[in-house]
Amino acid sequence: MVQPILDYAPLISIAVASALLATAFVSFSNARKNSEKQSKYQMDNLRIQNEQQIYARIMDIRLKLESTAEFTEMAKESPIFVERFALVDNNPNEYYTISAFLDLFEYVFYLKKMYMIEDVIWNRWKTLTETIMNIPKFKTVWNNTKDSHPDEEFKRFIDSTIK
Repeated sequence: MVQPILDYAPLISIAVASALLATAFVSFSNARKNSEKQSKYQMDNLRIQNEQQIYARIMDIRLKLESTAEFTEMAKESPIFVERFALVDNNPNEYYTISAFLDLFEYVFYLKKMYMIEDVIWNRWKTLTETIMNIPKFKTVWNNTKDSHPDEEFKRFIDSTIK
């Protein structure tokens, strides 16, 4: 009885080795796929962080440049800026501040739209936007400059926050 089983031992060994090889291949394939997914996720996170850092630098530079007396004097020569400054009692710094907030709201809206921020964070920003957009000068500037924002969905969002 032992002898017939021994006759099949080489076949059983080959079957076991083949099964182990197939299992190893499947495991390696899954590990590779998971590694690729993780790498893509890490690359996406790095891209988002990069984009956020670039945006922060651009906004910082923009505010510093706009806040200079030289820029304000030149802007007063532009009919567009004269009209916009008049919206905030001819106070360029107030206009620049409101404009920066609107740009920031637009950027956070973009992050939400691209699923780059969590709902908890978005809800805080949405509440802040609703609060700030009901300051009279913010409403006035928005109503007179919203056409400079190309995203129609963003315009509808801001309009929905104004009471």
